[in-house]
Amino acid sequence: MATPVYVGHIWANDSYGSIGGGEFRITGQADFTLNPRSTGTAFQFGAPPGINFESFCLEKFEGLPFEIQDFKADLNTETVSQAADYQPGNPAGTHGGANDPLDARTAYLYAGFINMTLTSGYDYLNAFNRTNDADALQTAIWFIEEEDATPLSGKALAFFNEAQAAVSSGAWVGLGDVRVLNIYTNTARADYQDLLVMIPLPGGAAMAGLGLGGLAMIRRRPR
Repeated sequence: MATPVYVGHIWANDSYGSIGGGEFRITGQADFTLNPRSTGTAFQFGAPPGINFESFCLEKFEGLPFEIQDFKADLNTETVSQAADYQPGNPAGTHGGANDPLDARTAYLYAGFINMTLTSGYDYLNAFNRTNDADALQTAIWFIEEEDATPLSGKALAFFNEAQAAVSSGAWVGLGDVRVLNIYTNTARADYQDLLVMIPLPGGAAMAGLGLGGLAMIRRRPR
């Protein structure tokens, strides 16, 4: 299991997307130690001063209440969850488990979103199209992370196939610069969402505690 590294406080707000997932707008507070990459495009509903970046969620069955504007954040390579849906023996299924390693295909999709290099296309200019693309990308991520087994179609299927081809061919290996932010409350520990973040990684020094040795491995068999 990876060792999380505390990186400060964040705010979370809604942006594009309409299915309860991303795009989210994440803002680092004064003590936030990361400098995440962003698409550099405008945020729906604006953005407060500070470090802002777009993110998507990894877990369909954990919340991200926007009224809590004081989340702690840990940098990790896997999710952390206290929710019943992720515990062994839950009748609804464990959805990858409470400590679920990030899939290389998800990392590929998020990196492509941030870098604007998804070959399946992503409309960053038209608000209506961007919402639809955000929904499709979030749906593909949930499918890859075993949060929802509903068969994919349309743009979500195109995103999945693109990621599958990139990883299967070796064009994309491991997680690259993509990591997980474990989000939890500032007082008594209560886990909420796990979010994607992309940061320029130094040559191992600051990330030494993250257990990066096996990042090239894909946890799941291809569907």
